[in-house]
Amino acid sequence: MLAKRLKARSVFALVALLSAACADQGVKQMVAKPKPFAAEGAGSAERRVVLFRGVVDIEGTPMEGPWSFHFNGLGLFTVVGAKPANLTRLHSFLPGRPSAPASDDGWAFLALPPGTYQLVFEGTAIRFALAGAQYYSSEAVPIGRSPPSVFVVSPDAGLIYIGTFSFTCHEPTSRPDALKLECTALEIRDEAQQARQIAQTSLSQYGALQEALASPP
Repeated sequence: MLAKRLKARSVFALVALLSAACADQGVKQMVAKPKPFAAEGAGSAERRVVLFRGVVDIEGTPMEGPWSFHFNGLGLFTVVGAKPANLTRLHSFLPGRPSAPASDDGWAFLALPPGTYQLVFEGTAIRFALAGAQYYSSEAVPIGRSPPSVFVVSPDAGLIYIGTFSFTCHEPTSRPDALKLECTALEIRDEAQQARQIAQTSLSQYGALQEALASPP
């Protein structure tokens, strides 16, 4: 058992290093807090903060620390691209963290210029059994990608909440050892009250929070 855990640590340390090496300047800008938005004289390229929450609900219990690496191989990442770009060839990455406690509860952010975007969730050791999802089978670490949700970043907002993306998942009864979860539903919930609390404590420099929930796949 200890050997398996050490092997899992090594695998995910390698994944983290490779992800960091592949991250281009655009990704680095998406996960870093930008300069506060100024309504007057703001250019269209200035980045706004997009707040959201990712929840992996395992048979009624939310997974703790969805953006962290887990010994059993589970992990959650994001893939983001302008609509209607094909996201298949884009690398996944960990989104920005409003704060450590908020991140442990699934809260995250992206820094993006105004426009229309697609958001995909990528899970290691997870299969998304949803229309339009992708799955890459592997004996080591299988990877699943959810179908894309669409959201809009308004030029008039400095801080936008696009919703809580809640996946309903379970442990599959018949599966390869490396596959840990199968997610069969996605609900985009409105948790604006919690979002405002996160905004006030960690993102207050970006002004009042505006809501613009993403469209489901």
